Amino acid sequence: MYYAQNGERLSLDYVGSLELKSILIKYMNVLQDCGVGTEASGSACIPNLEDSERNSKVYKNFNGTDYINLRKFDDGQFILNDGSLILLENAPNGELFISVDVNGYLKNPNRLGWDLFMFHIDRKGNLLPMGAKGTQYYSETNAYCSESSTNTLNGAGCTIKAINEKDYFTKLR
Repeated sequence: MYYAQNGERLSLDYVGSLELKSILIKYMNVLQDCGVGTEASGSACIPNLEDSERNSKVYKNFNGTDYINLRKFDDGQFILNDGSLILLENAPNGELFISVDVNGYLKNPNRLGWDLFMFHIDRKGNLLPMGAKGTQYYSETNAYCSESSTNTLNGAGCTIKAINEKDYFTKLR
């Protein structure tokens, strides 16, 4: 819809720092606007108030060994009418990430790569599932989608597998 109305894809050429949320929210059926996540005002659904570590006490990494770092999820939040939560990264360094908690943050398992999935908008405006070649969390060794990795963003690269592997969800334990 954005492309049809503006004649251009969402990309770094057209989206400034912290503008992604105001662009996307117009095209969604939003139940609740949760602010940006770093606000101390209490409007954030997933507050990110621990600046030193910025770790969520809501979400864990893929194998459940650690809470995830919220730095890639703190530039916009909103809940859709179906209950899913959208978390955005729209940093000055050019990262455009859209993450989706498919069953909402109030329902478990609240784990990256289980019910929280990340997407990357690349420099050409393509929306890519995280873990695909060309995304920030692509790894030939599955470093970002591994049962053994202790990386706090382990699970970030699982979106491509969740889309392409028909037995992906049955293998989760």
